[in-house]
Amino acid sequence: MTEFRSGPISLSLGARKRDAEADRARLRAIHDTLQSGDVAGAGRMAADALTSGHEHPMLFNLAADRLEREQRYEEALAVLQRGHALAPQDLGLNQALGLCLHRLERPAQALAPYDAELAAQTAFAPGHAARGASLEAIGDIGGAEAAYARAVELQPQSLVALSGLASIAGRRGRHAEARGLAERVVAGEPDYPDAVMVLAAADLAEGRPGESEARLRRLMADPRVTP
Repeated sequence: MTEFRSGPISLSLGARKRDAEADRARLRAIHDTLQSGDVAGAGRMAADALTSGHEHPMLFNLAADRLEREQRYEEALAVLQRGHALAPQDLGLNQALGLCLHRLERPAQALAPYDAELAAQTAFAPGHAARGASLEAIGDIGGAEAAYARAVELQPQSLVALSGLASIAGRRGRHAEARGLAERVVAGEPDYPDAVMVLAAADLAEGRPGESEARLRRLMADPRVTP
């Protein structure tokens, strides 16, 4: 997902007839900006397009992503809900809506958009992984494990899913298994927060409290970590 901000985004629509060709050109320009790696620029352009009354799933997704990057999650949610109401089958919007709800600590509500996207595209690994995280958050450990396993089957290097499986193995006291999974995660992305938590727990379980504390102190300084 992508995030943006520059002030409240107005989603009120004007009644004037739109120029379809101009709208298509604007979408192409935003897409090209995104493809160039300028996510912030694409987000600003998407927000401006929405303010002008132009509605398209990509615009809602980019505008919400921009807001999330600024930790304006409730505003991002409102943008995504507006987009979802207009395009309820859009895979990108369903995934983004689920992720936003999860970040707002509403994992039970996140399941509906994940279920919708997976009903439409059953082999979408990120959807299974994200659904697993929400199931784990509400305490459905068996369901979470199955979702994570399916994600890894589809995408063996899914960091979210591998980290989730590591977390579940740690919960069940299988710390050697948890460590192996978590180490696969940090090999792909050093200091991945959830995997570091699993490794710290494994260190503690194996009688190495000093190493566990050192990991956790580094983790506390990581800006990705929520309170």
